[in-house]
Amino acid sequence: MIRIARVDDLDHIMIIVNETIEDLNKEENIQWSKDYPKRENFEKDIKNASLYIYENNCEVAGFICIDKNEDSSYKSLNWRKQSDAIVIHRFAIKRSHQRQKIATKMIEFAENFSKNKQINYLKVDTNSKNIRMNALFKKLGFEFVGNVYLRDVKDPFNCYDKVLD
Repeated sequence: MIRIARVDDLDHIMIIVNETIEDLNKEENIQWSKDYPKRENFEKDIKNASLYIYENNCEVAGFICIDKNEDSSYKSLNWRKQSDAIVIHRFAIKRSHQRQKIATKMIEFAENFSKNKQINYLKVDTNSKNIRMNALFKKLGFEFVGNVYLRDVKDPFNCYDKVLD
């Protein structure tokens, strides 16, 4: 079940963040670190009602932030549409729940969320070294748009978009 995140989910979310940082570091991907994302990012997402969690047997199995906020670096790219978009941020699945199609279900949720807002366009980015996330976006019909540099991460981030039916 996917539901809006609550403040009492934060400890579980941060466990997933720490697991994700460990896993990314094994791949020499510093997309996330002790500096980002922080608990404060998720507190703000909850306050803005833009953070959703996937709950499996009363356990937080993953999270996704979806809103209309685009990083300023996105302006440098030639996106396929010049209209409002729903943007996916801070998206991760708990290690023990990976390979159960939860990430796919969460992307489908973002697509339906978008359509319900009358917005038929999604944008997302992920570090170029994040092999699994890059593969997921391609598998789910997102198209590569270009690269941007975010925060102080040395590797570029691949940007994708998807025009919804």
